[in-house]
Amino acid sequence: MTDLATTHGVEAAQPARARSQARPGLPGRALVIALTSALYLSVGVFLAVPLWLARGRTAGLRRLFRTVTLLLQRLGPTFVKLGQIMSVRRDALPPALCEELAVLHDAVTPMTPPEIRRALGDAYAARPEPPFRYDQLTAVASGSIASVFRAPWREGLEVAVKLQRPGIARVMEADLALMQAFVRLAERLPKCKGMPLGDLTAYVSTAILGQLDFEREATNLRRLRSDLASIPGIQVPSVVEEASVLRCLVMEFIPGLSASNVAMHTPETRARLAVAVLYAVRQMIFVHGFVHCDLHPGNLYVTREGQVVILDAGFSAHLPDPVRRLIAEFFTQLSAGNGRRCAEIIIESAANRPQRSDLESFVSAVVALVQSQAGPANPGFAMMRFGNSLFDLQREYGLYAQSDFVFPLMSLAVVESSVKMLSPELDFQEFGRLRSPVGFGSAPGCALPTGGGLGAPDIGSIAGSVGAAECGQQKGRQYERVES
Repeated sequence: MTDLATTHGVEAAQPARARSQARPGLPGRALVIALTSALYLSVGVFLAVPLWLARGRTAGLRRLFRTVTLLLQRLGPTFVKLGQIMSVRRDALPPALCEELAVLHDAVTPMTPPEIRRALGDAYAARPEPPFRYDQLTAVASGSIASVFRAPWREGLEVAVKLQRPGIARVMEADLALMQAFVRLAERLPKCKGMPLGDLTAYVSTAILGQLDFEREATNLRRLRSDLASIPGIQVPSVVEEASVLRCLVMEFIPGLSASNVAMHTPETRARLAVAVLYAVRQMIFVHGFVHCDLHPGNLYVTREGQVVILDAGFSAHLPDPVRRLIAEFFTQLSAGNGRRCAEIIIESAANRPQRSDLESFVSAVVALVQSQAGPANPGFAMMRFGNSLFDLQREYGLYAQSDFVFPLMSLAVVESSVKMLSPELDFQEFGRLRSPVGFGSAPGCALPTGGGLGAPDIGSIAGSVGAAECGQQKGRQYERVES
């Protein structure tokens, strides 16, 4: 049984059993975090200094960064999630640190045999016996919340078994409670006055706890699979309903998923797949209002056959229609270089508006930022760099967006890193102009609208409603659009 708690657009399912368990004492957990961090970092420095002296600064720093990664793994799933986010911040962090943190996406320390047996028993406690034996599970990948295994299924088929780590709910609740306590203290600081830190922390906490409910993730996967079914090149695994439960999600097994597959394909194929990813995200945000918010490289794979596979839909969000329309218009105006309208949208979406805030000066600053980094005159647009600059301006002027508006933007910054791995030359502003994947075929009698290809400035018609019959399975469905 599952209790649902809704925070803005994120409906996070919190397992009833996990919520009923006594949370570890927060002072004790805080002490564990402090002592563990001090121990690991001390050892890391001790090991890094000799390497620095013998082999140079790069070798020493890489050893220290490896220790930081091990520390995050040791502290648990909440900190691993933090490391995953940090791993894409190559604009703000040393590349060597990002490379070490990247292992947190799918190379987290695997569960031990006793943990696997315990996890299976916990997951299927209400059934006479689990559908899989321990000795049938072959490890495929390890994440912060669960490990994924390959297992035999009926008629000679294989399935992917996502098994939740035992006992993590109590620790995650304690970590997030500590984070919220820290935020409450931080909100009292003069520099944090007016910042919606509590709103943001509640959003993150609800989203992370929601990832403990695999029944809800199964629902998310079914929704994404349906929403993206009409996009060539995009694949979402199907759910094996009869074997899936609250703490174990069983899915179609897609073999051969590896980051190295990208190098097998020609630049043309990689560019086509990058556009497909952009188009899929465009559909999520602008059309369906249901967004996968965690499309880091560990959840986005290219197959040998030239398909993009989307995994792990635990962190997904429903966008309220007003927010969806604002985001759509923001990207339309950004790709057109209209900084004034971008600034007005930010003001409209603000969670607060300080009485003494110089709004006209803020608008002028955003106009200058858009002119220098975005629009038709800046084909080298970088979402992460632009977002950081924009957030700096918002902090300077005390204007902070609502979480519903911020999180899709943050997810786009994560998607950007995945898209750039496929096609470094792709201008991410195409997200605000794209109508359909270029280079894809279409079903007979139903041509995908190209509107002139990548350069067609038409995602922007997203602020009202225009019916558009779709091909294949989607034919007849009316897509909402926004008229600019």
